[in-house]
Amino acid sequence: MTKTQKLVTLSTTVKDSLGYLPNCTAEQIPLVAKKTVPRSSAPKVFWNHFVNFVNEKL
Repeated sequence: MTKTQKLVTLSTTVKDSLGYLPNCTAEQIPLVAKKTVPRSSAPKVFWNHFVNFVNEKL
């Protein structure tokens, strides 16, 4: 994921009549990445989950 990459669009039922949400349509707010996050590998993700499990459960 790169900085400013659009992730999802949040749909809301409340309209922003005061102007607190710039560059938004009446009922949709784009959510973008604040910083770049490097892609991880499957073994690294598995290892991190395993270490967290050992530290928390055992």
